Formats: sequence, C-alpha cells, structure tokens
Amino acid sequence: MSSRSGFVRLVAAASLAPLLCSAPAAGATTETLRVLLFPTDGVKTLLWAQQQQLFARRGLAIEFLTMASGAAIIPALVGGSGEFGAGSLFPMFAAFARGLPIKLVAPSSLYLSDHADSLLLVRADSPIRTARDLTGKILGVDSLNDVYTLATRAWVSEGGGDGDSLKPVEIPAAESFAALVAARIDAGVFKTPFGSVALSSGKVRLLGKPLDAIAPRFLLSAWITTDSFITKDPQAVSGFQAVVGEAARYTNAHQDATVDLVARFTGADPAQVRNSVRATSAVTVNLSELQRPLDFASRYNLIPKSFDVREMLAPGFPFSGGI
Repeated sequence: MSSRSGFVRLVAAASLAPLLCSAPAAGATTETLRVLLFPTDGVKTLLWAQQQQLFARRGLAIEFLTMASGAAIIPALVGGSGEFGAGSLFPMFAAFARGLPIKLVAPSSLYLSDHADSLLLVRADSPIRTARDLTGKILGVDSLNDVYTLATRAWVSEGGGDGDSLKPVEIPAAESFAALVAARIDAGVFKTPFGSVALSSGKVRLLGKPLDAIAPRFLLSAWITTDSFITKDPQAVSGFQAVVGEAARYTNAHQDATVDLVARFTGADPAQVRNSVRATSAVTVNLSELQRPLDFASRYNLIPKSFDVREMLAPGFPFSGGI
C-alpha cells in the first residue's frame, strides 16, 4: 500500500479482505460488531484475533472501521457508528467526566518508558536541544487535544520551558516526517512504526519521551463500548473481552506473528514494522496504571471533575485491583 491519502476509510478494502472474511464456527450464530480503530501497532491484537478466527469461534464477526484520530472514536461510538472502539484514555476520561455513557471494556496498550513507542523528534540539524528550547515552537501531532499534545506541553514545562506556548498543528502520522524534514514544523510526536522509520533515515534525532511526564508506566489506551450496548448484549461484551485477553497474551510473546498484519493495516513497510518498537499490550491492569493518567488529567484540568476510575470499568474488565 503505497499511498495513505485514503487514510480514513472502511477497512473492508480488498487488500484487507482476508482479515474480514473469517467464517463462524459450525452451528454458531454470527453477530457483526463494528470496531472503530485508529491504525497503530496497538490494534495488532484484534488483527491477529481476526486472522485466527477467535471471534468467529464465539459467534462474532468483526468489521473494522478506521478513524482519523483516537479522539474521533468516542463521538462516533456514542452516535451509534460502532459497538466497540479503541483509543487514548484521556479523551475517554474527559468524555466520562462530562457524562457520556461509555465504559472501558478491556485494556489495550501500556506505556513503558524503557520501551517507549512514542517519541518526540526534531531535525538532525535543529538547534533545539532541550525542553526549554521548544518554547513557542511548532509541534506536529495527530490530534490537537490528545494525550501526546498535552503530555508534550507538560514535558516542556517540567524541563524549564513554557509548554503552554507550544503551537500544535494537526498532521496525519504518515506525513509528519516530511513536514519535519521540510521545516514546516519544529518538532513532532511520532508513534510506532513512524518514529523508528524516521530515526533510521538519519535526518531526525530523538529529543525526548514526552509521556514520561505522566508516569514511567501506565495504561495508555483501552477498548471501550457504550452503556447501552453492555445492557443490550453482555454476551458479546464478554466474548470481546475474552478474545482481546487471549490475543494480547499471544501477540506480546510472538511479535513477529503480527508484522505483516500491522504493515497491511497501517500501510507501512513490513521491514519497518519489524524493526520498530512494538506496542506492549496489557492483559490485566492494576489501580496505579489507571490512576496515574487520571491524576495527570485532573492536575492539568483536562477533565471537568475527578472521579473514581473504577466507575469507568465495564463488568468483566481485567482489573487486578492492586496498587
């Protein structure tokens, strides 16, 4: 797939047909569930699960719909455009605090500082060397109000700069490298595999890991659904949770099994995916891994009010309950 111009599209395109045509197990009643996704390495669990017909064995069929950003998934889900979605916890926190009827169904990706899959990059010849140097600069991001933008502001401020002075501009992930090299932006937040690809060119260098401003380890993204769907079809919800858990355990231990799936889904070269930092999928989550990002959201006024994060968990969410 050489072009990303059709980035926001139904994933039922011919190139992905094998992912969407799993037959249900004999005698099973098939229920089609629409899953809203932002194409990153973090969705490899569902891609692998679909390939292995794990959903079909539970009488479920999955239709993947891709979105322009993780933040766009929530209103689309609440508006009835899908049954499940995946995205950053931060817009989910904000939506829940404002009364939108969503719940966390299962964890998706963990952020680990020593295995960071999101990087803040600048041009190799850039005079920007520290967080302070980013004061007033133009920052390229996927979404203006997502966790990466907000954490970068915090990272700059904690490093002695003025994070509020950053000028974020929204740029599709596949176009960020060209924008940075052409000096249309001063720095960019790159997710995997785009960060590894950019660094391998020698034209850019690492400035920092902005999500460290939140915590060295926390839940970064999750799978969600609506309260109404939980009430309507709890069996589909529990089936989805079981598949995600099984797929997370397998794909964490067998990253190579998902290289081609992710490459086809994101439009990246398989070699680039293989050599990039791969997302770490969470199987279970403890309280601190949920509380740290919520505390960050509260501290920086990203949510209108704080709440007990456990209120957001759907029945069956794999919560360990530990601190």
